Amino acid sequence: MKNLNTVWKAYCCISSAARTLPTHVRRTAFSAAVLCLLLNGFTGISSAHAAEGQATARHAFSIESGELQPALSAFAEQCGITLTYAPGLVDGLRTKGLHGEFTVLEGLQRLLSGTGLRAGDLESGTLPLVSESALPGETAVLPTVRVMGNAMDTHEIPMETVKRIMARDMADVFRNDPSVIVGGGARNSQRIYVRGVDATNLNVTIDGAKQGASLHQHFGDMGSLDPSLLKRVSVQTGSSADAGPGALGGSIRFETVDAQDLLGPKETLGASINGQYGSVDNSWLGGATAYALFDDTYGVLAHFTGLDRRNYRAGDDGGGKVENTAGDNYDYFLKLSMLDHAGQSLRLSAEHMTESGSYIWGGQGSDFGYSGPADPMYVTTERTSLVADHRYNPENRLIDSRINLYYNVNSVDNSDLDSKYNSDTLGGDVRNTFHLTFGQVANDLTTGVDSVYEERISDVSGDKTNNGSYNVGFYLQNRMSYGPARLSFGARLDSYDAEFGEESTSGSRLSPNIGLEFDVFPELTAFVDYGEAVRSTGILPGSWMANINANTKFNVDSPEVSKRYEGGLRFNKSDLIVEKDNLRAEWTYFDSRLENVITAIGGRGGVVREIMNSDPLSSKGWEARLGWGYDDKFNTSLGYTHVITRDDDGDPVSVTRRLAAAAGDRMVWDNRASFLENWTFGYTLTYAARLTDVPDGEEERPGYVLHGVQAEWTPGAVPGLTLSLAISNLFDRAYCEQTSIADSDGYVREEPGRDVRLGFAYRF
Repeated sequence: MKNLNTVWKAYCCISSAARTLPTHVRRTAFSAAVLCLLLNGFTGISSAHAAEGQATARHAFSIESGELQPALSAFAEQCGITLTYAPGLVDGLRTKGLHGEFTVLEGLQRLLSGTGLRAGDLESGTLPLVSESALPGETAVLPTVRVMGNAMDTHEIPMETVKRIMARDMADVFRNDPSVIVGGGARNSQRIYVRGVDATNLNVTIDGAKQGASLHQHFGDMGSLDPSLLKRVSVQTGSSADAGPGALGGSIRFETVDAQDLLGPKETLGASINGQYGSVDNSWLGGATAYALFDDTYGVLAHFTGLDRRNYRAGDDGGGKVENTAGDNYDYFLKLSMLDHAGQSLRLSAEHMTESGSYIWGGQGSDFGYSGPADPMYVTTERTSLVADHRYNPENRLIDSRINLYYNVNSVDNSDLDSKYNSDTLGGDVRNTFHLTFGQVANDLTTGVDSVYEERISDVSGDKTNNGSYNVGFYLQNRMSYGPARLSFGARLDSYDAEFGEESTSGSRLSPNIGLEFDVFPELTAFVDYGEAVRSTGILPGSWMANINANTKFNVDSPEVSKRYEGGLRFNKSDLIVEKDNLRAEWTYFDSRLENVITAIGGRGGVVREIMNSDPLSSKGWEARLGWGYDDKFNTSLGYTHVITRDDDGDPVSVTRRLAAAAGDRMVWDNRASFLENWTFGYTLTYAARLTDVPDGEEERPGYVLHGVQAEWTPGAVPGLTLSLAISNLFDRAYCEQTSIADSDGYVREEPGRDVRLGFAYRF
């Protein structure tokens, strides 16, 4: 009877929160949820089953050496659990850090190595930490692990891979993820597509600071940053109310390092220098970082990177130089961090980056990569970000708060045309998560409010125009765990207003979501997810907004809306072939639909003739991921993505600026081996199938196969020194990314040829 009462309470809670869902989605989700709960109630499956399922899930970790307490907090955050333990248990203890993909249990054991603590057996939803000398069954200290994911359908970019390939830009960061394509040739024209949807339609944040819309072509929309600053990159394709405003196609979150992440045990002061050479563009990179820890609590980090690059060379055994791709990049970063002090953490960061070079501005312009009918012009792109992030998590299940405030400025300055476009963004997010337990039901309820105000300012030869937009969102996201089932449901209410010259669109809309995971057995999990999102700002770049006048027709009747479905299976099994190995597999089907996207006709170099809602667009397909690893010595992963992007009539779409693009099937096979002491080797194969599903009148786009190799050596004779080699496009293949925009002749711009990168990093 007790189990039946719990089932009924859970059903009532779900029913109340999800009444706004479409009828067919509500019926399907409710039937599945109730079936799972009833099965659990009648068969007596305990919460230990859910704990075992979560414990076998594979997560990507990037935790630097340092104090154990902040490392445990980072561990819990990166694997999506809530971890509590007795006060004073880890005081004064330090960890060697954790890097790579592990299960919760494997990762925690490695994180605790050398601390005198170990993880006990996972029982009844708790994970005990005990002394290494404790006998089996001794559980003097029982830190509780709440077994539930904090975000469904989220995958992370392994930072080990980003470092191994010597990443310099966003194309490098996402190079080994088959669901993310970055194309466009020149750095200034690179565009990011997640499952065929342009990143302009995602919620993209850096340390919580939302990045603005495009300012001219694709200048300024992603907020370029130095990959060496990153400690975490996550791509969320599923839906959740707390993912932020305007997440039509999902979200991408970048998180930067703290000083504490870089300091080793008993270290309070450190610094590093690094340098790289790239052959394909005759580029030189140099950087320096200094970091310190005060009173075991307060950290400070200062960083600088400079990159000088020439015009890169296309492939095919000595291909010609690609004009107007050279440039200079500088990144300045300062971060203060107080971590886990009386349950509080505070991070204050400031970053300023610049990118400059001679690029094609109009006509076929930067959207096409590097050439066009016009002469190149000197263009400078800048981004300044100020972020304050405070978190409070005392020994109280009702308080787990976060306050994030930011000010972000993007600008594009064309000195030859005396024109400048700015995007000033001011925003914040205030939330609290209540960790509740009802019998055997673990429940995390997150409530909060986020707001963002963006002003786009255009200054063309002294003629200024302003267009502002704001969004205030109130959200509630509930995540439940009961036996083998985990249920997430919520909604956000967005109030929005966006200016388009003298016209505007405003209103409010409720966006629901619901997701269910069920452990068929401990190693196999089935999942399904549905969610909606809303936005009102459109995909018009700042330079188009400056060309709106009284003659522009305004035919916007509805806000932009997305509806996304996902479902699939995950499998994780450790010690399958040999001890300390792990096999992981995942298959996902997705169906995303974008409706009423606000776009325009005309605009570049003249008056915008009309602003309107575009026709619906869908992105459907499936992804498969397979990986196997042995301890820290070897890891291999294979990813395959199949995406079909079509319009409302079912016809294939062309590359549509700032909206979507089609691409052939894509596969990435990445391998890392470190069997030799002080050596790490890697090999990567990228395959793109020929794109044959194209609109009438367009040329099919050829596929390609690329190979890459990497090596790292840390000579024992020189502690702190790392020497690196990374060769991309090993066989100097001439190829074009299929998401690159074609010109009037159907020609697509070449990507870089063979690039041999040599680098060093010295930490002292």
